[in-house]
This record gives sequence, C-alpha cells and structure tokens, in this order.
Amino acid sequence: MKGKMFLAILLSLLLAVVGLVGCSSEDVSNNVADEGLQESSGIDREQYLNLVLEAEPTTLDPSKGSDMYSNRVLNNVLEPLTRLEEDENQSNYLAAAGAESWEHNEDGTVWTFKIRPNKWSDGVPVRAQDYEYGIKRSVAQETASPYAYLLEPIKNASKVNSGELSIDELGVRSLDDETLEITLEAPTPYFLALTYQRVMMPQREDVVALHGDSYGTQIDKIVYNGPFVLGTWVHNSELILNKNHNYWDAETVSLDNVNLKIIQDENAVYNSLSNGSIDIAIANNPDWRQRFINNDKLNHFEVVRPSTFFMFFNTRDDVFQNVNIRKAFSIGLDREEMANVIFHGVNTPAYGWVAPSITIGDDEYRSLVPGPVKRIAEENDPKELLIKGLQELGRSTDPADLTIKVTLGSTDQWFRNYGEYIQQMYNRNLGVNVEIEQVEWPVFSQMASRGEVQIGYMGWGAEFNDPASLMSLMTSTSTAIETGWSDERYDELIALAASEMDPAKRLEYFREAEEILLYEASVLVPTVHPRINIFRYKYVNDIGVTPLGTSGYKYGYTQGR
Repeated sequence: MKGKMFLAILLSLLLAVVGLVGCSSEDVSNNVADEGLQESSGIDREQYLNLVLEAEPTTLDPSKGSDMYSNRVLNNVLEPLTRLEEDENQSNYLAAAGAESWEHNEDGTVWTFKIRPNKWSDGVPVRAQDYEYGIKRSVAQETASPYAYLLEPIKNASKVNSGELSIDELGVRSLDDETLEITLEAPTPYFLALTYQRVMMPQREDVVALHGDSYGTQIDKIVYNGPFVLGTWVHNSELILNKNHNYWDAETVSLDNVNLKIIQDENAVYNSLSNGSIDIAIANNPDWRQRFINNDKLNHFEVVRPSTFFMFFNTRDDVFQNVNIRKAFSIGLDREEMANVIFHGVNTPAYGWVAPSITIGDDEYRSLVPGPVKRIAEENDPKELLIKGLQELGRSTDPADLTIKVTLGSTDQWFRNYGEYIQQMYNRNLGVNVEIEQVEWPVFSQMASRGEVQIGYMGWGAEFNDPASLMSLMTSTSTAIETGWSDERYDELIALAASEMDPAKRLEYFREAEEILLYEASVLVPTVHPRINIFRYKYVNDIGVTPLGTSGYKYGYTQGR
C-alpha cells in the first residue's frame, strides 16, 4: 500500500491502481531513446498515459505524507532502496533499486546496502547519506511522521521517536557515499519489506532545510531521483509526470509523460474510460462493470485488495469513551447487507482487522483466525449493549435521545449515499439519530488527527504482506489512526511479533492482539474488505495489478493506441 499506507481514504483511496510490472523484453526497454527501434518494435512513437488520481495528494514530503495519492506519486519520483515488482504471472518479487545489492550479518541484525550510482534531478549525485537522512528524518520526533511506527524494528527507533534518545543514536549510518548500514533491535522477518516504504526513501538535507515546512508542497520544493519528475501540479486538478533523464535506469523508461487527472466523481471516471480520455480505471458498479467486460478493447482484472474499510471511534469523546457503546455501534452494522447494497456484492464483509490475502508463514492469516467482531454479535444484542453503556455513563437510556455524528472525508455523491445508508442502518438497529458531516479529504485528515470527529470512516491498505502492516497501526506510538486508545499488552504483543521468526508464535501474538483491539476494546469497526475490477485498454502494457507492487510507472508503455 503499505502502504500510511495514510491516513488513507475509504473507498476511492483503496481503489487506486497500483504497481507496474517489469518489462518482459529488453528491446522494449531500449526503444525510447531510439526512434528506429520504436518503429521496428511496433510500440507507439508517443509514449504517454492518462490515469486517474482520486484526490489531491496532501504532501509529497515522504516523511509526512500518509495518503495513497501522494504515495503513488512518490513511488515514481523517488527511488527507494528496493522495489516490489511483478512478474508475468502477477507474482511479486523484491528487486534492487536505489541499492544495487545488500547483505546482512549472521543473525540478520545488521544490514549493509550498496548504493548504486544515480543523480538527483538537479544533477547532484545521490549518496548513502541521502537515504540515512531520509530515514532519520522520518523517525525524528519533531517530524511527527504518521508512518514512523513502521521503522520501530531499527535499533533505538522507538526511543528516538519518543524523544528519549537523540537522532544520532538511531541504528542508521552511512559508512561512505556508497554504503548504508542499518542495525536492527532484533531479527525482523519483514525488514526488507520496509525498504520500499516512503519513510525509507532518500531526501536531500539541503533541500529540506531550504524549503522548511513547504517542502514537498510544490513541484519546485522537492528534488527527484526516480524514473520521473513532477513537471506540472495544478492543485485539485492534475499532476503530470515527465521522464527523468538523470535517472540511473532511464533507458528502461518508455513513457515520456504520465497525466494524473484528479477526478473524484465515480460516473465521471466511468465516462472518461468509456470515451478513451483515460486509459485505466476501477469499475465496481454492476452496470458499468458489465459494460466494460463486454468492451473488446479492454482487459479486465479482478483483484483482492489486502485492505480494510472501517469506522473508528474517538475514545476521548463523551459518548464513545464507553466500550459497551462502541461494541453496540460495531455490531449495529449489518455487514452482509452493506456489502451487497453499498458495494454491489463485490466486497466481502469484514469481521477482523487483518485483511484477506495477507499471509503469515505459508498460510493466509484470515483463514486461521476468525474475525473477533462476529463473536460480539453472537453474544450480544446491539440495542441492549447501547442501553447498558448509556446507563454506565449516567445518560438517558432512550436511544432516541442520543445523536451522534459520522464524518466522511469526501463531498461527492457516493459518500452522500453512503452517509444516508449509515443513518438509516443505525436508526433501524440502534434507534439513535445520526448526523452526517462531509468534508474534503485534506480537511478530514486534519480533523481526525486532532481528534475532532466522533466517528470517522476510512480505508487502509497493507503496506506489505504481513499482519504487522495493519496491526502496527494501532500501537501507542503510532499516530496513523487517531482514536485516543492505547493498551500496554497490545503494544507488547506487536513488539513480540516484530522480533519473532517462528510463524506459529507470531500467529498467536497477532491473534491475541486482534482480540484486544476488536473484541475487548472495540476501537475500530471493520466493515468490508474490498475487491476491485480493473479495466485497462489493450494497448497499455506492463501496468501491473498486484496491490502491493511499488514499481510505479517505470516499465509501462503503449502499443497500438
């Protein structure tokens, strides 16, 4: 995702098209620089893509951003140490990127990365110190990075992030311009998966110092070392990526331009795909989905996302400080009905936090651990739980006297329909009154981070294939999802799982932690796990569909537009 990822925004956020596959033949990689080879290979002379970005990126500061939209851009304009690429069978594999090689000591606690020759977009050489600075800035307390929790396996990261130790004590150092050394607290089974996350991307200290708080907010307030540079950014309208000719692997990049149009309205996206003004889109609406399936100009891919849509409570709120009221609102939702009515039968009901398709060892986690929310519903009546909670708070026990507010991070019609549906369901199942507040995503993100919502609604996609990617979001050191809740035993379990190499033991740690989160405390309300239908014009090649892939648009090309 991975991914945060964001905060990540509910439906549209998690339906982003991600990942690019590696080129299947070397001649395609070399065709861009040679028009004669372009003609002989048959690929189009003009290489561009028109794609959709569902909302404005909050920032392109890799340490401070948390939404999927900025992450999609960052995967293309910055070069992480590694990338998770996709083969012809839609299987992911780890590939060298900013680091051309790496090795570790016997127990896997010290990793050494050889940084390959590369240049920033202003011609300055990329150095190991740039990766060191980027990681340290993400961990530093003053940065307040929402994804800092991902880096806790690094030696002293937690204490640095809490202010107990100085940044110099972090287990990251450049041995010279080409060598980066990272020391871990303990062997970490998913450490390499962190090396392609935004919080480990390189940053130039001089550029950050020059622009201060405005770093990453405009195209001229960041430098780039990835396959593309950001050439145009018309806020709330369009971003245009241009090929980066300073990039170390520029010969592999076929696309000259990638136009990311910010389109929030679902029907506008469908019409744009239908008339050919965009090249790829998600279509889960039954009527449009069938129409696109019948279109012989389009390829169709159905993908299970390792993501969860969810509601979250502000546990400092006068009402939702009570666990029985939280439980009542959790099981007051009919997830089966929601999946069928709101999500057209495409998505699946969610009774756990960890999403399907996420594995632990060789097994899918969700196949081994039943969702804890279902047990709450089996043991309790939602209205009785609500009344019990109201009694404990000394409030009126008539549900009709209770009015709560649900805040949604979009103002479009889909969310308006969703809000009305939530109102009706809670009124029917709990007898309460529900106000719906709709704000734009950046405003919602700020409100949520300040604890200014009673109930919020979002979606979150796993950043990497491990339960830790989602479970770590709710530790007391994470600021990813602001609920005001923390639990020492939960923190302990996530820390144990992070340093345990035995999958069976890790499974038990995660099982207990998820029980605390969803059954005992009921802090989150998972609603559905998404499936998506991707439609792509057949002239588009090497645009992958794996949800965790991070190749960006590096390998894409068109043939026969």
